[in-house]
Amino acid sequence: MADVEAAPSPRTAKELVDLGRRHSFYSKPDGDRFNLVALHRMNMHYLRSRLLNQAAVVFGNGVMTDADSELLTALMRDYCTAVRDRDFMRDCAHADWEAHPFLLRSDRELEATLLETLKTKGVHPEPVVRGKEDRTLPPFPGGPWDMPSARTSQRRRYTGVALGAVVLVVPMVLAVLLRASTAANLVIACVSTMVFALGATYFSPTKLPVELLGVTAAYAAVLVVFVGGTGGGVLS
Repeated sequence: MADVEAAPSPRTAKELVDLGRRHSFYSKPDGDRFNLVALHRMNMHYLRSRLLNQAAVVFGNGVMTDADSELLTALMRDYCTAVRDRDFMRDCAHADWEAHPFLLRSDRELEATLLETLKTKGVHPEPVVRGKEDRTLPPFPGGPWDMPSARTSQRRRYTGVALGAVVLVVPMVLAVLLRASTAANLVIACVSTMVFALGATYFSPTKLPVELLGVTAAYAAVLVVFVGGTGGGVLS
């Protein structure tokens, strides 16, 4: 029985490096870039390969030894850490794509020195992977190309803010303009609260029931106080 980890196949490892290199070290008209997030994604995929290869060893032997368990535990721990690190890196990139600490740029003096050192070792940047070209390449593990991913995240933030303003302002405007009865105000509050709850469920990053219940209750409380104080009566 083998107690040592089986290495990923050379073909798989080479394909991963060739693909990861284009996403990691690339050249743009305004200078070179080295994307540490892409490098991390490459490492994540290699960890997955190591996990599956070790699983193949265990399945092939038909029994799991203490050494197998220790090795799988260590690999899984490394992979879980890599996933958490990946989430942190993406948050930094989405907050400020041009200034996040995982993107090295040749137009910044200290980072340019690091990139030049890489070139002296025979590693040169590849042409930048454009959006259309990226869709023709094999999918790179760990998520979509980071720039479109950052833009998508930014659009979602703006959309969430806009919808939040709408679901808060519209029922208040309706209550003031219609000056309806208490029953009509109750319908406005109920429908608006349901719409808000659905929106919160969609846009919430965690989607934890307790958090969703809390924000929905807070929204309903504000809405009931305002809408209930207009029109034909008070809801509370």
